[in-house]
Amino acid sequence: MIRPHTTPDGGSPYIHLRMGGDAAVMRGQAQWDSAPELEHRVGRLEARWHWDGVQLVGDVDRFGFFNLYVYEKDGEVAVSPSLLELVAQGADTTPDTRALAVFHRLGIFINDDTPLKYVRTLPPSGRVVWHNGRTHITGGVDVPRAQTISREGAVTGMTELFRQAMQRILSAWDGPMTLPLSGGYDSRHTLLEMLHQGRQPDRCVTFHHNGAALNTEALAARAVASRAGLRHDILGYARPRLADALRSTVMTSLCADEHAQMMPLHDYMLNRPGAAFDGIAGDILTNPDNDAETFYRLAEKGDFISIARGLITGHSRVISQDHWQRGAGALYSPGHDDEVLDYVGRALEKYADAPDPYQVFWMYHRTRREINFVPQSILSPSQTVFCPYLDDDFASFCLSLPYSVTKDQKLHHDCMAQAYPDYADIPFAHELSAPRAKKGSLMHKLRSAADVMRITDALGPAARAHRRVFLSKPKQLRRSADTAYRLHALCLEGLDAGRARHLLNLAKQLEDSRPKRLISDAI
Repeated sequence: MIRPHTTPDGGSPYIHLRMGGDAAVMRGQAQWDSAPELEHRVGRLEARWHWDGVQLVGDVDRFGFFNLYVYEKDGEVAVSPSLLELVAQGADTTPDTRALAVFHRLGIFINDDTPLKYVRTLPPSGRVVWHNGRTHITGGVDVPRAQTISREGAVTGMTELFRQAMQRILSAWDGPMTLPLSGGYDSRHTLLEMLHQGRQPDRCVTFHHNGAALNTEALAARAVASRAGLRHDILGYARPRLADALRSTVMTSLCADEHAQMMPLHDYMLNRPGAAFDGIAGDILTNPDNDAETFYRLAEKGDFISIARGLITGHSRVISQDHWQRGAGALYSPGHDDEVLDYVGRALEKYADAPDPYQVFWMYHRTRREINFVPQSILSPSQTVFCPYLDDDFASFCLSLPYSVTKDQKLHHDCMAQAYPDYADIPFAHELSAPRAKKGSLMHKLRSAADVMRITDALGPAARAHRRVFLSKPKQLRRSADTAYRLHALCLEGLDAGRARHLLNLAKQLEDSRPKRLISDAI
């Protein structure tokens, strides 16, 4: 089976158009669809384009969670689900310094930005039209308005609408199903509703990096799978850290600072036929996080700059060593603090009339622009990926809930406890005590060192100069963040068509030589 985001020769699909005299000159594929196999498009990330010889039309799903990249300069246009494919086809690689400064401070690209000045993603409900050398892009967020509803009504509405979303999906798909099962609410809700409707996934799967000692995610997932009598595979073997980081950097089109930890799941899905499920957006749609109260009060005052500052400070604290606390911006894009604050603040202010402006911002920026790579890229080997929380009716209902109903962060918990009482006693990951992490073996450390040598050699002289840092404890950022930002900068350095193709080929080589031992524990 051809993977959905590749062409028969293993490359990424693209279309490139320019005017040659009075006629358009086209390269690539005249039409493409990210998910052509289902007639009913329910709960999925989607993108497509069609060129009829005169006009190009491309579009994405209502929420814009599928990153479809559009290159536009001097009358030329190119479209692809891979930013690096656009570069390999000749896209201008002038960096977008403001977008990169935001990325270094928030860990995400906001709005429709990418690392490159002339490449953007399509917005929610986005459509690109090219005709006679002119490009027109439309779309945007439909800012929700608060409904009047009680807490009891919210629980009932969530239960019924999620049940409806799952019924639509299960009616449209009767093939094999794999369910990635975490220790949180979102995937558990999907599983329990599936069981409620008389269906079972062929297997559940959980990844972690703690060896034989199951971490809290794996323990919580195992408890649910055991009670339901389901097959449950756990992926716990140690992994080549730098290889996974580079693969995820390429796979996410240089637009994310995470997902390396999920490469075991990607590799597991390479040999699994059928559909997969992802709980994307379940968290932000149903409960705010611990910063929500502070940010909600700031939004009431119209102080969106302070929200932006709080987001930047929080991200810096998470990724920094204890003595540093200044994040990646001070290292990779110094001098842009005020510009970023203003830009992020204005992006937040667009949602001033939403029931919870911070929630909607996080939904359409972090969830849409970074977490979306789980269904779009990590799970891409699947025939299709269903995202039930992105069902139109369910998502619209949740986005319109007043903050007073969601602020205690227990809405999703109460909904599940009421709908599935037979499983209500099983704790979630955050309610369990974390086991002691297992230290890597000497053999794993030696393999990791060899991995660093191999990959830095393949990336060239600039990367080889960073070997010592990849092998030792970083000084300013935590290891995973340091690796992510360092690799990101190395991939952008000297980026041109040849280097883009080299990065894509290198990622493919690393996939071909991926670790074959995946399942460390199973029932």
